[in-house]
Amino acid sequence: MSGAEPEWAKTVEAALTASGWRVYGPGERELGVQHEAVRSPVSPALVLFTLYVHRRLCGIVAAGPTQGDEQVLLDTAAEQAARVAGRHADRAWRGAQPLPFQYATNGVTWRFRNILDAEYLDGTPAPESPQGGARSRRVFAPHQPATMERWMREAERMPTAPTFRARLRKLPASRLDHKRLRSAQYKSIKSLEKSLARNDQRALIQMATGAGKTYTVVQSSYRLLRHAGARRVLFLVDRNNLGKQAYNEYRDFVPLGARTPLHEQMPLRLFSKGVVADSDKIVISTIQRLWCKLSGIPVPAEEDESFETERADRLAGSVASVGYCPDLPPDFFDVIVVDECHRSIYGRWRPVLEYFDAHVVGLTATPIQQTFAFFNNNLVSQYTYEQAVADGVNVDYDIFKIGTRITQQGSVIPALSTEVHPDDTVQQVNSVIAKVHKLTRAEHWQSVEEDDPYGRPEVNQRVRSTDQIRLVVETFRDKLFTEIFPPIVDQETGEVQSREIVPKTLFFAQNDLHADAIVEAVRTAFGGAGDGFCRKITSQASRPDKALSDFRNKRGLRIAVTVDMIATGTDIPALECLVFMRDIQTWSYFEQMKGRGARTVKDPDLVKVTADAVHKDRFVIVDAVGVTEHPKTDARPLVRDDAKPVPSLERLLRACGKGELLHPDDIATLAGRLSRLGRRLDEQGRAVIEEHLETDQTYEGLVRSLVHAADSEQPTVVRAESPAPDEDAEIADAVALLAASGELRAALLTAAQDSWLLIDHLSQDQLIEARGLRNGEEARKVVDDWRAYMIDHADEVLPLRIAFQERRSPREVLHELKVLIGKVRATRREWTEARLWKAYVDLEIARGAARRNAGLVEFLSVMRYELGLDGKEFRPYRSTVERRLEAWLARQETAGVDFDDRQRTWLRQVVNVVAANATLTVTSLDEGRRAEVGGYGDFVDAFKDSRWQPGELVDELDRELGA
Repeated sequence: MSGAEPEWAKTVEAALTASGWRVYGPGERELGVQHEAVRSPVSPALVLFTLYVHRRLCGIVAAGPTQGDEQVLLDTAAEQAARVAGRHADRAWRGAQPLPFQYATNGVTWRFRNILDAEYLDGTPAPESPQGGARSRRVFAPHQPATMERWMREAERMPTAPTFRARLRKLPASRLDHKRLRSAQYKSIKSLEKSLARNDQRALIQMATGAGKTYTVVQSSYRLLRHAGARRVLFLVDRNNLGKQAYNEYRDFVPLGARTPLHEQMPLRLFSKGVVADSDKIVISTIQRLWCKLSGIPVPAEEDESFETERADRLAGSVASVGYCPDLPPDFFDVIVVDECHRSIYGRWRPVLEYFDAHVVGLTATPIQQTFAFFNNNLVSQYTYEQAVADGVNVDYDIFKIGTRITQQGSVIPALSTEVHPDDTVQQVNSVIAKVHKLTRAEHWQSVEEDDPYGRPEVNQRVRSTDQIRLVVETFRDKLFTEIFPPIVDQETGEVQSREIVPKTLFFAQNDLHADAIVEAVRTAFGGAGDGFCRKITSQASRPDKALSDFRNKRGLRIAVTVDMIATGTDIPALECLVFMRDIQTWSYFEQMKGRGARTVKDPDLVKVTADAVHKDRFVIVDAVGVTEHPKTDARPLVRDDAKPVPSLERLLRACGKGELLHPDDIATLAGRLSRLGRRLDEQGRAVIEEHLETDQTYEGLVRSLVHAADSEQPTVVRAESPAPDEDAEIADAVALLAASGELRAALLTAAQDSWLLIDHLSQDQLIEARGLRNGEEARKVVDDWRAYMIDHADEVLPLRIAFQERRSPREVLHELKVLIGKVRATRREWTEARLWKAYVDLEIARGAARRNAGLVEFLSVMRYELGLDGKEFRPYRSTVERRLEAWLARQETAGVDFDDRQRTWLRQVVNVVAANATLTVTSLDEGRRAEVGGYGDFVDAFKDSRWQPGELVDELDRELGA
C-alpha cells in the first residue's frame, strides 16, 4: 500500500493480513496464492477489498474513514457484493448470486454479515428465517480464510441449512433426551434453542444451585455439536476447581442411544496448558488462562492452581486487554458457556468474551443487575431456589442463630491487666498481647499503652478475639445434637432417633488467618480432635483439591473451614450444615454460599459418609454474625461513584494520583483511614512511610494536614504540579504531596495491606442467644394465603370435605386429597405439603410437631384442622389414629373380644403403619420393621385363633383407623 493511503485504510489492510489474507492492489495479484484480498480504492472515503478463497470470489470488505457510519458501509458492502458477483459470475463461488460474506469497517470496529444465515445456497429465502434477512454482528477482526473455506464446504454439503445459525433453526426436538432431564432442564434447553434460533447473540439461564446447570449445558452442547454442526464449544469458568468439575461432567456424559461417553465421540480438552488441537470439540478453560493466550503472556504451568486466585487480577490490571491471536482467532468457538456468570465478565475480563465471534450462554443461580445488562435482558429460562425446593430438586433450610457480645458489640483491649503473685498480692500491669502479620504470619508480642476499643466491623479484620471464636464453636458443639439437628420421631414407629456423628459442616471464615484459628478451635472443642476431623480448605492451603475431595467422600473429615474457595460452584451433596463466621453484604454471593448446602443426595450416598444420617430433607445455616438478618445489596463494582459505602483507601489514593476532583468528605475519609492505619503501624512501618514525606514532616503531620483540608468548603482539585497561589497553603501541601508522590501512595497501600492483626486473648465473651429462628411473618402469609385459597376454591375442596365427613374408605379420602394437591400445584407450585406444614408449625398451630419430613399425612392433618373435623385444636394425625384405636378396642371389649399381649403388639404396629400412611394394607405389614418380626405371616399367626380373620381384620382396621 502506498504511504499516501489514509491511516484507516492501512489499519484495515493490517487486520486482513493478520487474519491470514494476502492483500494486493490492482494489477499486483500473483499466481498460486490461495487466499486473497484484492484492494480497490473507490473514493477518498471508500476502499473495497474483494475476498478470494482458492481463487473463488466469496466476500467483500467495505472500508471507510474512522468517522464513517457502520450501517452506510454495510449497505455499501451489500450493494457491491451483488454488483461484483454479477460482473464476475464465472469466478464467484455462487455464480451471479451476491457474495455471501460481507464486512464493513472504519479501521476501528468491524461488522460482519453472512447472508446465508437467512437463505439457501441457491439464493432462495429460507422460509423460517427472520424478517429483514440476515442480521449483522460486531466482530473483533475479519475471519480467517480457513474458516470461510470450511463455511463454504458446509454450505455445499447442506444447501438448505448452509450455516450454523441456519441449522440452529432446525434442531430436532425428538433427539432431546428428556428421560434423563428434569423438567426445568428440559425447558431450559428448549428455551435456549429458541433463543439461538432467533440469532440472539447472548442468552442467560438462571437455574437454582443444585438443579443441574452443568448437566443441562452438557446436553445442550452435545445437541449443538451433533445436530447443528457447531465447530467447537467453550465452557468458561474463573476457578480451576470449577473447570475440573465441568470436565468430569462432560467426560462422563453418555448421549442418548450411544455406547460410548461423549469425550470418546467428541474430543474434550482442559485448557490448562494453553494448547488446543484442531480436532478438539469441547474446551474447558478459566477465563484467566484464556486471557493469557490472547494477550501473548505465557500460560501458567498446569500445576499452578493459585494463578487464578492470587496473581491474575494484578497481572491483568483494571481491564484485561487482548490482541489478535492467530492460534485462537475470534472464530475459533461457535458457542461459549460462561459458568457462574454473575462474576468476572462485566469489568476486567469482559474483553475476553468480546473477542470471540460466538453465541454466549450464561449460567447462574444468582443473576445481578450487571448480569441482565450483559446478556441484554435475554433471560431464556428461570428456575428459582423456591421452585427447586418445591420440586424436590433442592432441600430447604433452617436458621440457627448464635449471638455473642463481642460479635455484636466488639470489645476493648485493656491497657492494664490484673496480675496475681504467688503471695496473693494483686498488681495492675500493662497488658501484653500478640500480633500477627497478615502476610508473613510472623508473631510478635507488644505492650498495650492505652485502652484499645474495637467495634463489630473490626472483629477479625483488625482484632481477633480468641474467646469469641471459642464461644461460637463450643456453642455450636453443645447445641448440635439437641437443637441444630435435634432428635426426630420415626414416622413409622414413633421412636425418638438421635444423631451422634457430626454432619458434614462447612465454616465460612473472614480470611486465612481467621480460618486457621477456627480450625484450631474446632479441634479443641471436639475432644481434642485430630487433623483428619477438621481441615482448612482455601487456595492457600496445602493440596486444596485433594482436601476438597476428601471432604466430599471420606467419613473422617467432618468439618471444613474455607474463605471462599467452596463458596460457589463446588458440589458437596452430603453437606448438611453451613456456619457463617463472616458477614456477607451482597445478595448474590450469600445465595451462592447458601447453595452449597441445598443439594440433594441419595440416601445410600449420604449414609456412606454420615453413617447415622437417614435422609437429607434440609440443611441448617448457623448464623454467628447476623448474616441472615440484614438486607443485602446487589453486587456492584468495588469502586463506584455513587459514594455509598464510603470509598476505600485504595480508591482515594488512586484518585489523588489521577488528579481527580475530591470533595471535602472524601478528604475527611482519607484522613480517617490514614489515622486508623497509623494506630496499627509499628516503628519500622512508620519509618518506611516517613521516608517519602517532606524532611520536617511526620506521619501525624500528614494526617493533620488532611484534617485541615477536610474543613475546606469547596471541592479540591488534586494536581501533581504546584498548587495555585490562591489555594490555602495547608490544603495544597497535604493534597499535592499525595498527588505527586507515587512512592508515598504505594507505601501507604502496602502498609494497609501488610498490617498486623491484634490477638485479643484478654476479653471474655458472653453468649447472648443460641436459638433456631422461625420466620413467623412468612408463615402467617402462607397460612393466610392457603385459607383464602380454600375459600375461593370451595368447590375443589368440597369432595374432600364430603369424603372426610362420610368416613369413606381411606383410599377414597387419599385420592381426593391427591386430586386437591394436584390442582393446587398447577397454579401455586411453591405450595408443597412440606411448606404448608412448616408454616403451621412455625405459627405454633401444630404445637410440638417437627418442622420437617412432612408429606401427605401432615397435609391431611392440616386439612382436618381447617375443615374443623377435630374440634378447634390442631390434632397430630398419630394422636387421631391412637384415639380411634382406643375407641375400637372399647367396642371390641363391649362385644366380648379380648386381645392378648402378642396381638396388642401387632395392633400398635398397625397404628405406626396408619400414622405414617393414612391407610393399612397387607403389603404394608411386610415392610420396614414389621418384616423383621415376621411380617404379615406373623400377623396371621398371631390372630389365627381370634374372632377376626386376619384379612378381614386388615380391612376393618383400615376402615376404622385410616384417613
